[in-house]
Amino acid sequence: MAENLELSLLCTETINVGDDDMIFGREVSNFQMGFPLESEEIIREMMEKEKQHLPSDDYIRRLRSGDMDFNARRRKALNWIFKACEVHQFGPLCMCLSVNYFDRFLSVHDLPYDKAWTMQLLAVACLSLAAKLEETSVPRLLIDLQVGHPEFLFVAKSIQRMELLVVNRLEGRLRAITPCSYISYFLRKMSKSDQEPSNTFISISLQVIASKAKGIDFLEFRPSEVAAAVALYVSGELHTVQFDNSSFSPLFSPLQKERVKKIGGMIESGGSGLCSQTPSGVFEVSASCFSIKTHASSY
Repeated sequence: MAENLELSLLCTETINVGDDDMIFGREVSNFQMGFPLESEEIIREMMEKEKQHLPSDDYIRRLRSGDMDFNARRRKALNWIFKACEVHQFGPLCMCLSVNYFDRFLSVHDLPYDKAWTMQLLAVACLSLAAKLEETSVPRLLIDLQVGHPEFLFVAKSIQRMELLVVNRLEGRLRAITPCSYISYFLRKMSKSDQEPSNTFISISLQVIASKAKGIDFLEFRPSEVAAAVALYVSGELHTVQFDNSSFSPLFSPLQKERVKKIGGMIESGGSGLCSQTPSGVFEVSASCFSIKTHASSY
């Protein structure tokens, strides 16, 4: 029965993007650029909804207590996503969405442990979905998306099956709320005069967010907390802002200041690099490969 259900999901022709795409009503097009209309009401709505766009609560505990092989496979797959984004000149928004999909999927769905290629297939599917949502120029053929000498290559049919499985397991919530969604708002608030942030500040902030997206430790924080810390860091206010100062209390009141300060310290402590991989062949994956145990969703 479970296998038949899985196969039926993979054969679905239509992708339902979910009700959450209408959170902001007619303003979805602004969200597609990573920056929704930044009224206080919209930001509050985002903060209330953001937990629905995070991995399940026990995911970070499983990562920290899990075997080194799983963590190494995750890191290798995410390194490939970052390398592919660099080659295709995809932006930080696409990069962060890809990682968001990847971790959310793994938090609710077990891939077969004895099939190492499944983690790479998931990475390709997540990048493909994110690129379709965020990028204006995407390779026409899925085989061309797989750059950077990955260990495995997959035919389009296999990638599309995994895409459908990802969409279903994420319950259609592809327009995820990430730290990128808040950064323009927090930078504007940091200006104290409510001026729009410069493109330079936005660009630097997005790069900082993307550079930390792979880190396990950052998974324990909410997107709004990460964005607030990045805005403080980029604006040079990380060590000067008084969180209880009246001029900043409306900005930080929904956030836990100690958690924001902790993220700021983690940002200052350094980053991570990329690694290369070696190709070995083209894989065509049958639908039965996706009939895998699924965790109960927390959404």
